[in-house]
Amino acid sequence: MATYFKTPFGPYYVEAKVAKVESTNNNIICCVDVSGSMSGAPIKNVCEVLRDIYNRTKIEYPLFSYNTVTNTTTTIKSVEKTDLVASGGTSFSSIFNAIKDHLLKNVKPTTFIFMTDGQDSEPNGLTLKKSIEALKLAISAMKSISITFHVIGFGSVDDSFLNKVREFGTKHGLLKYSTQSAELQNNFNDMFEYATSSREFSIKINGNTYTSSSNDETVGFLVNDVLEGSSEITLKSDVESKIMLEPLNNIRSIHMVKALNLMSPENEESVREILTHLHSIIPTDSNLMERLEVEQIKREINDRMMEYIKIFTQIKMGQVPEQVKLKLSALRHDATFANSQRKKKLDLRVNRNVEYFQKTDISGILDGYKKNIDQQGWEKIKEQKAAWVCTYSSDDIYKMMRKAADNILCLGILIERNEEAITSPTKGLNLISVSNTIISYDSFIAAMSFAKKEEDKKQTEGINYGDFSRINDTYCVVGAMHEKINAVIPLYINYEHMKRIRILEGIWLGYLFTLDSYGYDKNQEIGLLKLLYDIIISRTETTRNKQILVELEKVCHFIITESVGFKSAYGETTYDNFVASIHGRNSTYNLCIPLMIGYLKNDIKNVVMPVYYEYIRQCFCTRKDTDTTDIIKRLLYGSENKTMTIVTNENVDYNQDDPDYVEKSFIQYFHDEMNKPIQLISEVFTGQNRKLIAETDIDYIKSLLSSKSLSVPIEIKNMLKYCNMDENYVEDNIDYDDMRKELLMMLSFGIVPAHVNKSNIYHVADEKSQGSSSNLIKLDLTPENIRVVTYKITNTKTLEGFGGLMRKYCPERHGEIFTEVIKSLLSSSVSQQCEGSSISNKDKLIALLTNQVGYSPLYNNLRDFCWQPLKDVDINVLRQIVGVKELKKIEDDNSGKKVVHCYRISNKENRHGYGNYYPNMRNIFKFISYSQRQ
Repeated sequence: MATYFKTPFGPYYVEAKVAKVESTNNNIICCVDVSGSMSGAPIKNVCEVLRDIYNRTKIEYPLFSYNTVTNTTTTIKSVEKTDLVASGGTSFSSIFNAIKDHLLKNVKPTTFIFMTDGQDSEPNGLTLKKSIEALKLAISAMKSISITFHVIGFGSVDDSFLNKVREFGTKHGLLKYSTQSAELQNNFNDMFEYATSSREFSIKINGNTYTSSSNDETVGFLVNDVLEGSSEITLKSDVESKIMLEPLNNIRSIHMVKALNLMSPENEESVREILTHLHSIIPTDSNLMERLEVEQIKREINDRMMEYIKIFTQIKMGQVPEQVKLKLSALRHDATFANSQRKKKLDLRVNRNVEYFQKTDISGILDGYKKNIDQQGWEKIKEQKAAWVCTYSSDDIYKMMRKAADNILCLGILIERNEEAITSPTKGLNLISVSNTIISYDSFIAAMSFAKKEEDKKQTEGINYGDFSRINDTYCVVGAMHEKINAVIPLYINYEHMKRIRILEGIWLGYLFTLDSYGYDKNQEIGLLKLLYDIIISRTETTRNKQILVELEKVCHFIITESVGFKSAYGETTYDNFVASIHGRNSTYNLCIPLMIGYLKNDIKNVVMPVYYEYIRQCFCTRKDTDTTDIIKRLLYGSENKTMTIVTNENVDYNQDDPDYVEKSFIQYFHDEMNKPIQLISEVFTGQNRKLIAETDIDYIKSLLSSKSLSVPIEIKNMLKYCNMDENYVEDNIDYDDMRKELLMMLSFGIVPAHVNKSNIYHVADEKSQGSSSNLIKLDLTPENIRVVTYKITNTKTLEGFGGLMRKYCPERHGEIFTEVIKSLLSSSVSQQCEGSSISNKDKLIALLTNQVGYSPLYNNLRDFCWQPLKDVDINVLRQIVGVKELKKIEDDNSGKKVVHCYRISNKENRHGYGNYYPNMRNIFKFISYSQRQ
């Protein structure tokens, strides 16, 4: 079955239905130039696409690689792991002779994809001429067999030579040309896709033969013969068949663009004619997917015509280098690739969305929603008709929803787009103005298509149109008050209407940000929040404006609470993490985003302060002030130089004192570290000049914020006013102790480490400024002194005494004394409890493993870290002493907690000075188990 109609641009368009097949030609040979000029990026890109083809198809297509000689023994699988090596000169006679020999031995339909980047390097053309004549002679004997040469040129190649090669076969091949090595991948892939999935067809009408190709269920032809009534024609591809040719009565826009897609201009004037016909085609078909396909084909034709204009202009100005000829030759074949390009899409995002739209029955879903609205539902919608009427079609919300299932009402706005909108929706789109114009999406797209006509006419007349910057001001439609509109945002209006908005979201968001209905990306939902903020700030306080804003807010609220795309792009916990701590505020999003989410979640009071903190942090990061160190010290120590003093007890020989009295002093120390215990060994205090942490100086923080111009930003104040809150809410509710800790964290670190928080920032910042406080008291760690302290610790009669001694002599849970204590607790000779004691070594080990003594932590400063024994500790011995079940329970309770890196068995320090006795506290990992130590 075939249909036809006379096109407005002259010829008749004939479209025939054909049987669709997945693959039409597996007998493909890739001929790749591996001469020295291909080295580097060109050969790498070719190998990349060959590798991709093999990984997708798992078919070992033959690979002929050639320079001065040709290798015909490999397949594309050979580049699966290793790239081809490019070197030497170029001998076309070598590859042509190899092709001839292959055809003589394999007489069957074959497609060659011939790729070259240069000229023949042989001194004279006689050898090349002879090889071409021999190849043509061999092919001439195979007239009944399909032999095709598709050609890909790159760089400094000759136009006439490439066109000659593509005509070698029994059927003429296609030509692609690349000016940059990166284009080789796309061009090679396009050519391969065409060779494997497209078939050539021919029809014979009134003795004339017309050819075309297709990889779809239809194939189209442009016919110059006059067609009238029904008749029988011959369609030929793999087989020849007779089919009926009948006039097409219902000519849709999809037929018009498919016909126009086959037109190839000969000069600048014919380009203008094609564009004129192109802009007269308005997609008004009822099928949503068909309208989108029309829009996409129109865009492809328009882009191709713009390329023709550039080339014809160069030719008219006398600029006709070989590269211009090549581009024009390749462009002549570009329309042939249009169908496969539209299904494949070079742009991965568009490709993904096209496939999604094709697989998703959007029209069916929308029709189902429409049918499910009962009479009561329609009556409620009818009540809204007076407030919501399309300015262009005059259809109210009730009439529009009754008439079509896939149309929505929107608000017209004027925006400024730049190319960054494609990859960064929160940065590449700026609001210029907001209208009160209510317009249906279909009316808006139709109006924009008309608006684009005049701009494209200007482009063909020499105006460099096409980039984002020019279309912002000129590519617009007119609103109800004669204002400019170049974008729309849907309005909630009612729940049934919102269902449509949600299903069509990818289409209207894609167009809003990229001017392409297939250009949707889930990050655009985040950008929509920024746009909503700008609309809120720019609106005037009128009843109608408030009504419109409520409907826009409902759409965004639905997105942040219901959209899986938004939750995966922004992260389900991103907002909560942002509010919770400085660690969750390292995102690159505009600060309006968390502010808007907080507002939409009715959580504005909880989010404004974190937004202000992040604003301050970003200001410090961008300015890179030179007085940061001075600010940190001022925040920590205040304006007065107060230093520490310490009272120490005289050294006491433990052999001359009551051991219970010694232990009691350490029990008191465990409960209150201000009670200094008896010294077991000599100590030297080195911190007489160490500064003390000062109280929070509110006046200084206020003056700091003022001097650094860090007052509350206008974005927060505007949002507070919109929420009917005091715009000075932040200033009136600042917790200056909290602000001080935030300032110390953001100034002390570029990215705040996970182990640093508000509970320990004073300690961390102090150690960063003055060194570790644990080094204030230097212990005389002779072997004898280590033995003395170890003996006292392992022989304590109470866990509190044990805890006090461990805090005093092993404050960081590592070092020489700590190592000796662990060895002693695990040794078989002392595995039982001490005489007169109610606790055993097992109890002491459990206290270390759980960091718990009764209801108190053994180590206050290590609450967030569990203890992972070093690699020299025998876990089996530990398990035997503690008990299998008890150790397993402790292990489970510690699962996922933080652990400082365990080093090698040897206590030798690494090249950075870190070791078992001095670990790198930033080298942190998650605890897995006692048997698996990192």
